[in-house]
Amino acid sequence: MAVRSWLVCIALCATSDVAVAAPAETLPVAHVASEGPALTFDFPALQIGVAEYEEGPTGATVILFRNPVAAVVDVRGGAPGTVNTDLLRLGLDAPVVNAITLAGGSAYGLSVATGVANALKERTADPGNWKNIAVVPAAIIFDLGGRRYNSVTPDERLGRAALDGVRAGWVPLGARGAGRFAMQGAYFGEIQHSGQGAAFRQWGEIKVLVVTVVNALGSIVDRKGRMLRCAHPVAGDCGPIAERIASHFAALGVAKTASAEAAKRAGPTANTTITVVVTNQTLPHWALQRLAVQVHNSMARAIQPFGTEFDGDTLFAVSTGELKQASISTADLGTFASEVAWDAILASAPVLSAPAARTEVRLSSADAEAYRGQYEFAPGAIAEVRPAGAGMEMQVAGRASLYIPADKWVSLTSLGKDEFELVSPRADRLRFDRDGSGRIVGLTINPGPWPIRARRLTAR
Repeated sequence: MAVRSWLVCIALCATSDVAVAAPAETLPVAHVASEGPALTFDFPALQIGVAEYEEGPTGATVILFRNPVAAVVDVRGGAPGTVNTDLLRLGLDAPVVNAITLAGGSAYGLSVATGVANALKERTADPGNWKNIAVVPAAIIFDLGGRRYNSVTPDERLGRAALDGVRAGWVPLGARGAGRFAMQGAYFGEIQHSGQGAAFRQWGEIKVLVVTVVNALGSIVDRKGRMLRCAHPVAGDCGPIAERIASHFAALGVAKTASAEAAKRAGPTANTTITVVVTNQTLPHWALQRLAVQVHNSMARAIQPFGTEFDGDTLFAVSTGELKQASISTADLGTFASEVAWDAILASAPVLSAPAARTEVRLSSADAEAYRGQYEFAPGAIAEVRPAGAGMEMQVAGRASLYIPADKWVSLTSLGKDEFELVSPRADRLRFDRDGSGRIVGLTINPGPWPIRARRLTAR
């Protein structure tokens, strides 16, 4: 068979939801926007596009190359989710890759690559010729489960939307693209929002761009060895990662406890960091593979722990082949790119708004009754809200999340008109939503970049 043939490699990622085709009128709307923090850079050989489904929220990122490129893959995590990667392992010294996609949605998100490939096919003259087949490797993160009740996932339509929106010299940062609902820090019980990061450096004629989506079991670590984000910082400082690791093992006590903690984290690709490293320096396949390994190893400085059995960490290394004469060794290039990768990981942490002032407000009985009712997050995930004493409480039957345990009533503290706080370790905010006429039509947990929305079903 022709040298551009390839095998499809995919590690299936289980979720608790059954995929059901949605009627056309209920399909999510692809959102393509350029607002928010972004990295700008000078690398004309590629363009980047992102698209998101706010109904998730979830998203996808496409890296499109002006000409086919040479690429390799390195997998460090124990639960990867990839497609079209076997070709990259075969040692072929030829530029064959047209684009790389990153997406949320677990295994379902791999269809983003199919959407991009089919869209490229439609743009290509003589697409049936084996020389013109669009090769689009892909990797995904798990952004379902406890962080959101619905099962909206990236698909072919979202891949096409991201491709249509590609731009040169730009990549958005934080809760954008494939990093739309990424999180990190579960290993230490410090689950924090992360996202999509990117960094670019140039040394002489050599260019290196790194794009990464951090959805890690471990925590992001800054260049001073301190945790970047945590639940309860002291004067904005989360402390050294070494102290957190020591505290973690001190708390484990006995092996039996440690095993129980590991079981709680089990689940394919619930955590994953997926990365693309691009350089303009021409490299043979072996050198490009060593670059991938060196950079991927280095990322353990910035994410601790890294590459666990519960992560699906995958890195693509790409050479656009524009700089023909190597001016530095592969080891030096790897060290240079490793520093760029650390910058990219740090850039994945989204900008957070200052916490709103917290002032408890006494709730009238009439207001409490107005909020009473059922609110549907997703089919089968219905919250019951009712007055309780001088306040309110809510329960979601049968479906646990980061915000509300299953089958347990959680109190709501009133902070103002329609504004509440969940009485839980995370102390998430909750807002009741009204339409133009002032009627309560739903509620939102964590209004802002990561909204968990529910529509009102009943009222009493």
